[in-house]
Amino acid sequence: MAFMDSIDSLREKATEAAQIAAKKTKKLAEIAKANVSIYSEEDKIKKAEVELGKLYYRDYAVGEEMDTAEYLPWCRKIDEAKQTIADLRDYIEELKAEQVAMETEDAEEDDVVTEADFADAEPQNAAEPEEAPAQAPDIQIEVVDDHNTSEPEE
Repeated sequence: MAFMDSIDSLREKATEAAQIAAKKTKKLAEIAKANVSIYSEEDKIKKAEVELGKLYYRDYAVGEEMDTAEYLPWCRKIDEAKQTIADLRDYIEELKAEQVAMETEDAEEDDVVTEADFADAEPQNAAEPEEAPAQAPDIQIEVVDDHNTSEPEE
């Protein structure tokens, strides 16, 4: 019966490990998704800056007075994108903190699989393992350069 208990115990531990791995994978996917969103927001900033620059230069080139009402929507888009980026970075930090907490919690648990868990699972007539050779064989490697890397002389 001890053998069956060991198998059940190992099955439970394997299930727990799979669940932990799934949680970690989900966190990593959320972090990756947030990073993609950050890149998207950075792209929005670049586009808004280009449009703002075009408007400014157009007014400058024709000698018109700068029209802040025309610039303001682009400035707001930049501000909004920067705020979104800051929020996403905070979210990523929270996810990373949760991941670290989860790893710390996992390390503190006593459900770590050890050799003792397998002690009663070994067959009684186990063959002795083969001994390793007393001396490792000498391996020699010769490097041959078939390519002529020198430049031809003139």
